[in-house]
Amino acid sequence: MTRHGPAPDAFAGVMATGILAVAANSCAARPLALVLFGIAAAAFVGLLGWVVVGAGGGVRRMRQESLAPDVVLRAFTFVAAATVLATAVQELFGGPSWAVDLLGGAGFAAWLVLLPLAVRDVRARRPRELRDQVHGAWLLVSVATAGLATVVADLSVRLHAAVLLAAAAALWLLAILLYLLLVALVGWRLTSTPFVPAEVTPDSWVLMGALAISALTGDHVQQALAALRITTGAEVAHGLTVVGQVAALAWIVPLLVAQVWTAGKLPGFLTYDRTWWAAVFPLGMLSAASSATARSWPLAALTTVALVLFWDAFAIWVAVATGLLHRGARLLRRSA
Repeated sequence: MTRHGPAPDAFAGVMATGILAVAANSCAARPLALVLFGIAAAAFVGLLGWVVVGAGGGVRRMRQESLAPDVVLRAFTFVAAATVLATAVQELFGGPSWAVDLLGGAGFAAWLVLLPLAVRDVRARRPRELRDQVHGAWLLVSVATAGLATVVADLSVRLHAAVLLAAAAALWLLAILLYLLLVALVGWRLTSTPFVPAEVTPDSWVLMGALAISALTGDHVQQALAALRITTGAEVAHGLTVVGQVAALAWIVPLLVAQVWTAGKLPGFLTYDRTWWAAVFPLGMLSAASSATARSWPLAALTTVALVLFWDAFAIWVAVATGLLHRGARLLRRSA
C-alpha cells in the first residue's frame, strides 16, 4: 500500500532537534540553540504540511493503521514535538504567548485524539500479544503526556491559575503511571523470552528519555508551585523530580552496554534509520533536565553532566542528520 503521508513517528526528528535547542540554551550555547530551533520549527511546519496533504488521499489508510497500537503510540511524536517546541519558544524567547499556546493547543488536541485510540487498541489485544510487540517507542505516550504537563505548568504561572497547575500535576502523574505500566510490559518480555540483539533498538533509549522529561516536568511544576505560593505537594513534587533525575542517569550505562553489544552482533546496525532520532532525544532531554535540576537544587556537578550529555547528543544529531541528507540525496538521484 502506498503511503501518502509521513511515517507515524516522523516528528521524532523535530523532538530531538527541539530539545537540543533547549539544552544548548541551558549550556550557554545560544547561537547554536537558535540554529537548532530554526531547523526544528521548519521541519515541524514542513511535516505538518505533508500530513495535511497525505490525509487528503489516505483517509481509509489512516483509519486502518489507527487499529494498530504500534502506529498510534508512535504517532505521539507529534504531541511531544509540539510541546517541546512550545517549551523551546518559552525558554529561548520568553514567548510570544500566542506561539506557545498554539503549539501547546495543537499538542493537546492531538493527545485527546490519540490517547483514546491507544487505549482502544491496547485493550483489544491479549497481554501476551502486547508483551511480544512492545518496544521503546511505545513509551512516547508517557513522553508526550509529560510534555503537555510541562506546558500546562508554565501556563498556570502565566495565568496565575491554580486549577491549571492541578491539571499539570495530574498529567505528570499520568505520565509516570504510563511509564511504569509500559516498563513492566518491557520487563515481562525480557524475562520471558530469549534476549537477542534485535531486541535492542535505537528507540530503547526512550526508556531513559521518558524519565528525563519527567524530571524536567517536575522542575517546572516546582517552579509553578513557588510562583503561585502553594506549599501543598511541594515535597512530593521534589521527591518525584529527584527520583526521575537519578533513575534517568542510571539508565545510561545499561543502555550503552546493550547498544554496543548489539552493534557488534548486527551487521549494518549503525547505518541510518529514522529510529535513531529516538536515541538523540533522550540524551538531549536528560541534558536539559540536568541543567534545570542543577539550577533548582543547586548542584554544580549536574551542570557538567548536562554539558557532556548535550555535546554527546549533538554529535549523534549531526551523524543522524548527515545520514538523513545522504539518504535523501540518494533517493533524488534514483528518481532523476
